[in-house]
Amino acid sequence: MQNHSREYYSKVNPLVGLSEKTLRLYCALEVFQTKTDSREQSEWFRTPNRDKLLSKIGFSKSDIDSGISELIAANLLMIKNRNSDQWYCLK
Repeated sequence: MQNHSREYYSKVNPLVGLSEKTLRLYCALEVFQTKTDSREQSEWFRTPNRDKLLSKIGFSKSDIDSGISELIAANLLMIKNRNSDQWYCLK
């Protein structure tokens, strides 16, 4: 049986290389995704008061920012601005 590197497995499943906090953030963002308020683009969602809501479950602003950066780098999250709101799309 071959031993593969972490990078090898992260190419197969990008969740493999993420930190524990980023995995928790990914799961938390999935909850927001189910409460989308855009019927025409159901894969895109926004998180009003994101920092307040996520801080209630133990995320600091720096945890959120670094987690979002990590998710974008892993190609698991896209962000776009529309009408001065940030919209997210999980992959």
